[in-house]
Amino acid sequence: MKKLLFVLFCLVFGTAVSAQAHSVWINNFVSEAHQPPHSIVSIGWGHAMPMDDIPNSPNGRILLESFQVIDPDLNRTDLRTPAADESKPSQVTANFDVFPGDLAVQKVALKKESKPGVYQFSAVSVPTFYTQYLDKGGRQRIALKPRDQVKDIDKLLMSVKFQAFAKSYMTVGGQWTQPKPLGHGLEITPVTDLSNLRVGDLVQVEVLFNGEPLSVTAKSVDYITAYSAGFGQSDHFSLQSYIMQGKAQFRVQCAGQWMVSVNHKEDVTSDGPMKELSGKADQVYHGASLTFTVK
Repeated sequence: MKKLLFVLFCLVFGTAVSAQAHSVWINNFVSEAHQPPHSIVSIGWGHAMPMDDIPNSPNGRILLESFQVIDPDLNRTDLRTPAADESKPSQVTANFDVFPGDLAVQKVALKKESKPGVYQFSAVSVPTFYTQYLDKGGRQRIALKPRDQVKDIDKLLMSVKFQAFAKSYMTVGGQWTQPKPLGHGLEITPVTDLSNLRVGDLVQVEVLFNGEPLSVTAKSVDYITAYSAGFGQSDHFSLQSYIMQGKAQFRVQCAGQWMVSVNHKEDVTSDGPMKELSGKADQVYHGASLTFTVK
């Protein structure tokens, strides 16, 4: 439990820099060696693409509410989610332990008659509440539940809700079309055609919070980060771009897998966009990622 709470704390209060906060993303590798093509998809979790830790790690788990593929007509098909139970060592030695992992690896095989267009992959984590408080005996407590469900609070120290969202894309038939938002609480949608990116290309994205464009304000300086395994990741470095009227952009610096991410904090008020959480949490923290491949 302490390890899970520590990772949750890093998720909620860590910065967007990959070296400091756990991230969740979708690995999506399209193979055209045989026709029709297929994609191998899996869940990434931790600090480094493509694989860093297992989603059901004893050092901190990420539980998914959904993992889906959405076709060009926005029909949704559920994919298998990673195991929810914490992994236990299958072998224990004097030098190391072996933990079986579940990355929810799946093959999405296209057909000759598959509809051309953009297919979206989506992953959404289970919403997590984190309430830190002093009980009536003066002891510090942590509860993974909304504030209004905790009965012995004497002094509230912290009350937040966290949820993560991840997306990736597959273009079929060479027909890129602007993908529609999926309704995530925090969502990164590409404005640029991601199907044939080359080094040096400009990538533009739109960032939505609760369906509305996110933008830098005096209250919240929101920005995206972008990095790849070949640029920035090993040096704990990333490109950054402020989000202005929902838009941000950067130039890709190398070939390979790239991830764009954003984090946003919103205070809960009785008349604000998060008013349904009034009495349950004081702040909402959302994280979103977008992965794609540069040729």
